[in-house]
Amino acid sequence: MQNVHPMFVHFPLALLSVGLLFDILGYLLKKSSLSSAGWWCFSLGVLSAIVTVFTGMQAEHTVKVSGEAHEILEKHEHFQITSTVVFVVLWIWRSITREGIPKFAIIYLVITAIAVGAIIYGSHYGGELVYEYGVGTAVQPPA
Repeated sequence: MQNVHPMFVHFPLALLSVGLLFDILGYLLKKSSLSSAGWWCFSLGVLSAIVTVFTGMQAEHTVKVSGEAHEILEKHEHFQITSTVVFVVLWIWRSITREGIPKFAIIYLVITAIAVGAIIYGSHYGGELVYEYGVGTAVQPPA
């Protein structure tokens, strides 16, 4: 199977970020419709993050990575897997409460914001792998 990871990487970033924005606005403005939009974006974002992690694990076996690029790949993998696990736990918490935003909303929103920041930061490493080291491309970086 070819490397399909690049087709999925932008979905979790966009959906989780927009979901957090809707959740914050829903909480501040006391609008259940915004919280509902946040829930759907967040849910789709978590699902897409899981798919993206699995496609990334498959991609790891299809590309050549050596030296410094391997260290960056490990950082990328660490951030993305850890963030995705946190998102799954947050999704379960939110599903159990059966509310727009769970009790202890500030804690939930802060943890979600940190996880969104972590997944975005981890994505920076993925971009570095592609654009600085040519990982997964036909272009080889200069020596």
